[in-house]
Amino acid sequence: MRFTNIKFSTVFSALLVSLVVACGDEQLAGGGIGGTGITSGTVTGFGSVFVNGVEFDTSGAARMVDDVASVSNGFDDITVMKQGMVVTVTGTVNPDGVTGTATSVDFDEVIEGPIGTVPVEDADMILKTFDILGTNVIVNRNTTVFVDTDYVSITHDDVIEVSGFFDASGNLVATLVDKEGVLSPGSTVEVHGVVSGFNGIDTFKLGPVTVVYDGITVFDKLPGTVSDGQFVEASGTLTGARMINAARIELEDDALIQAGPVSLEGIVTRFGSTADFMVGGQQVNASAAVFVPVTLAATIDKDSRVEITGTVAGTVLTAAVVEDRGGAVKVGGRVNSVDTQYMTVDVEVVSGEPFVRININTRTQLEDELGGPQPFTLSSLRQGDEVIIEGLSGAGNSVDAKQLKRKVLDKYELKAMTQSATGDNSSGAVTLLGVTFSTNGSTRFEDSNDQTFPNGGDDFYSLVRPGDILEVEDHKPVNGIADEVELK
Repeated sequence: MRFTNIKFSTVFSALLVSLVVACGDEQLAGGGIGGTGITSGTVTGFGSVFVNGVEFDTSGAARMVDDVASVSNGFDDITVMKQGMVVTVTGTVNPDGVTGTATSVDFDEVIEGPIGTVPVEDADMILKTFDILGTNVIVNRNTTVFVDTDYVSITHDDVIEVSGFFDASGNLVATLVDKEGVLSPGSTVEVHGVVSGFNGIDTFKLGPVTVVYDGITVFDKLPGTVSDGQFVEASGTLTGARMINAARIELEDDALIQAGPVSLEGIVTRFGSTADFMVGGQQVNASAAVFVPVTLAATIDKDSRVEITGTVAGTVLTAAVVEDRGGAVKVGGRVNSVDTQYMTVDVEVVSGEPFVRININTRTQLEDELGGPQPFTLSSLRQGDEVIIEGLSGAGNSVDAKQLKRKVLDKYELKAMTQSATGDNSSGAVTLLGVTFSTNGSTRFEDSNDQTFPNGGDDFYSLVRPGDILEVEDHKPVNGIADEVELK
């Protein structure tokens, strides 16, 4: 049984007011409609704060970070905020659509508690899954931001804060993991959910978690008690595997969406048609929307990550624009050049082959695993740095980056649409994003279930066609010959 959480501001959805200055064909300008509204999404950079493509000036903005109020005058955003946080910004977006002024910034993690199971890694060694107080959490080696821990070392009994979005299966897809310590008697935990099974005195349930309170528990926006059906946050000490002695219980407002212009980022949790689907807990009608790219209209489904701009009337968000915010393309390689004026990075994946042009924009999350100066910016990149990028196909053979992370790589790789593939088990070649990898008798060929083709390259080359998605890996020391090719 999963832990239930439907808080719009920090979990299922990111409500952004911001956004479309100009939209045509495959273009979507960041920023937006202008005026005061709510922008809630993942923090991708600082200077003041970048959220969903808008750089907000936070001078004097009120802050609520983990229920602690403050004002931002006198300190940098990076001292109190972290990349990967899903935050809610109230403020004004300027007519340029990419700058604005915040009056308030709010962050509250989805869940805080101990990892209750040994993390299980998938066959590609990219995802790990584990349990926290009944919530199934998924972290991604390349896209999750880790603070005071990392993908390799995260383990059972670590006490962590998690920010992110729920998918269609109820898994919490983590955008940020912040290690707070290791499980010990009285560890601090925090959960959100709908009250059920209240005994009328001092005990209730939030999903599988039992919450007990007493005369010294602080109630916020509540009259000293709770009622079944209320959406609350409970924080306190862990007294059992799934039992909390609450120090504080707060009534949460999950109705952030109000009539007027709104933009929503999140994961599709239910899909009937483009006229009727859910992003997190919000119903969406995109029957008259512009889809970016246009192919998204035919491929959008459960678990698609999207950003929606439109207008709320009643309980339905009528979408004007639906943009793909997933990471269907992946590039891992060596930086050849950086252009800070045009915001591009050229990456070498195979020596002697064309570079892959990476397009950076205000929505791109730039992260550094090498301990360099913070904040990490495009100008921090140097020729020879190794990077991993996830994003979407851009013009030509370019990639519009959702995230770029500088790190030490153990392999160079491409995941993208097949342009050509010819060969057999002894020799061959596959081309993606204009880059050609060779294959030979040592290359491992896999199907979409991570199973090796019985006849290796003979089976693979007889099946693969232009337009199929491939993931190609060249393990270090790289030589341009694929060690593994997977038909996705």
